[in-house]
Amino acid sequence: MRRGFLLISSFLIVFLAACRDPDLDHAREFLQLEDWPRANASYDQCVQEAPQSAEARLGLAMARLGWVRERSQFGLDSLEEWLRVARDLAIVERLDSNQNTRGERADALYHGSLWLQSHSQSARAEAVARMAQNVDPDHAPSAQFLGNLARARNESIDAERWFSRALAADSGFLPAYMGLAEVAAAENDPEGAILYLQMGLRRDSTNEWFLTRVGALRESLGWKE
Repeated sequence: MRRGFLLISSFLIVFLAACRDPDLDHAREFLQLEDWPRANASYDQCVQEAPQSAEARLGLAMARLGWVRERSQFGLDSLEEWLRVARDLAIVERLDSNQNTRGERADALYHGSLWLQSHSQSARAEAVARMAQNVDPDHAPSAQFLGNLARARNESIDAERWFSRALAADSGFLPAYMGLAEVAAAENDPEGAILYLQMGLRRDSTNEWFLTRVGALRESLGWKE
């Protein structure tokens, strides 16, 4: 979702460029520099002064999102931070109906579900991932996450449904092909598994996981190259 973040940030920067409020100007500069703590503090001050300002709210959300993404690379993020970003973005849409932050909101919720899963809270992780799907049904990673949970419970029909939804959202989303292949293999359908793997290979012909898995399945069937 990095591309969506850049698009929203670019819109914000262009929009605020016309605004001569010095506080917002400083906040915009910090955001451009990806100086997340200062951008966060500056936009937060703007929100305190003008709670109904969609521009300031959006800037604050983007600053917080950039900050928590950076922190997550070192395992320093928290569930509260991800949920706060999702809430901030929802407020932006309530203040300005022309704004569409669904993709970023879903991504924030998805990362919240990853945090919960990593802290052995699978039930809550599933609930938050479902929230992400409710926000944006075209968010492939959260659909994949729910498919993985269903597959771990041997719920093949649900798993296949979620993996298929991920592919409907993004036909190049390789983990979904992997998931569908694993479901087919578990259901004693090696031919179907090979089909999904070959579909994935059409997207990435050098993927070692796909190549190895196809080779193993073909060998199990006695197929020659």
